[in-house]
This record gives sequence, structure tokens and C-alpha cells, in this order.
Amino acid sequence: MNRYNVFNTIHKGLRSLMYDTAAMIQRTDFSVNTAAETVARVNWVMDIFDEHARHEDKFLLPLAFKNNEALAQEFEKEHEVDHRLSDDLRTALKSWENAGNDAERITAGQAIFFAFNEFIAFNLYHMNKEENVLLLNLWTHYTDQDLLAAENAIVQSIDPATLMEESKWMMRSISNPEIIGWLSGIRHAAPPPVFDIYLSLAKQEVPADRFAEVAAALGVSTAA
Repeated sequence: MNRYNVFNTIHKGLRSLMYDTAAMIQRTDFSVNTAAETVARVNWVMDIFDEHARHEDKFLLPLAFKNNEALAQEFEKEHEVDHRLSDDLRTALKSWENAGNDAERITAGQAIFFAFNEFIAFNLYHMNKEENVLLLNLWTHYTDQDLLAAENAIVQSIDPATLMEESKWMMRSISNPEIIGWLSGIRHAAPPPVFDIYLSLAKQEVPADRFAEVAAALGVSTAA
């Protein structure tokens, strides 16, 4: 069905963020203080996912509640599971921060590794379910304009610095046609300076040959 997938871009960015963080955890020697960078990254990922769930609870699940309360409650419960997994991870991260010696730090690092794997596994399942079950419900009862309005409300609620960090991961994680569609939407709906910011972000985050294709499709210079 050729309909607007309100989850697509953010979910692709979040998946890439999880994959990159998982690799970072696997490379980290948790016995040394330099592991603090990895611990900080995981804490940030938890913050991003917690905020993402809150946005879905506030702006998207209420739409489903109007026509399928049981389905909406099912996804609310999954967000509660996700929150518990985040709490487990934060406990492991705090254990590393409070460790008094190398052995305790290594043990905490193992706990972080396994807890993050559980977090990834659940969120990959959960995001797939949102796009294969919840989205079909929304398509049945709402127009693409309705979904775009909900998405815009989410974007407006995000702190600008956080929004740009999320946008970096999204830009890195989507195809050229998706980038072109995203930038075309920004050009249509936002002031020119906003379009310029996101065009520059595309130039920064995607390889030069891909950006050339994007720029050509948008009719702009590769020197943007």
C-alpha cells in the first residue's frame, strides 16, 4: 500500500543507533575509565528511546484508541516492557559507575552487554510490530495528512539539539529516495533556512556520490 509510513524514518535511525551502540559495547574494555564514553552513549540511547515511547503514547496511540482500544493498550503495555528493560540497563550502568575496582567494572560491563542485547531484541520486535500492525490500523482510519500532522506535533515537541542528533542518525540510515522525499517535504512545509540546514546535514552525513544524486533530484548545487 502506497501510504505514508509515519514510523519509517525515525525507526531506521533508531535501529542504526542501536546497532552502532551494540558494536561500541562489544569493543569496550570496561575495566578502564575510558569506558565512560560507552556508558554515556548507552545512557543517551536510553533517554532517546524513552522520549520516543512518550511521543508515541501522546501523539499516535490516542489515534488508535479511538477505533481499537485493545490494540492501543497492547502497545502501551509493550512500552511498559521497554521501560523496564531501560531500567535494567540503567541499573547496570550505575553499577559500572559505582564500581570500586577492575573486577567489579568488568562484571558490570558484562551486565551492560547482556542487558543491551535484551533491549535491542525487544525493540526490533516492537518496531516491526508497530509498522506491520499498528500502522495498518492507522492507515485504515486516518489520512496521510492526519499522520503527517501527528508527526509534525512530535517534531515540534522535541528539543532542537536532540532533534538534530536524531536527524543525523536518520539521514545516515535511509535510502536516497527517502532522503529526497524527506527534504522535499521540508522544502514544502518549512522556511528556507530550515531546508538549508537539512540539506547541509545530508551533505555531511551521506557519501558524496549519493549526495550528488540527492542534489540533482532536488535541483540544488552539490556545494550546498
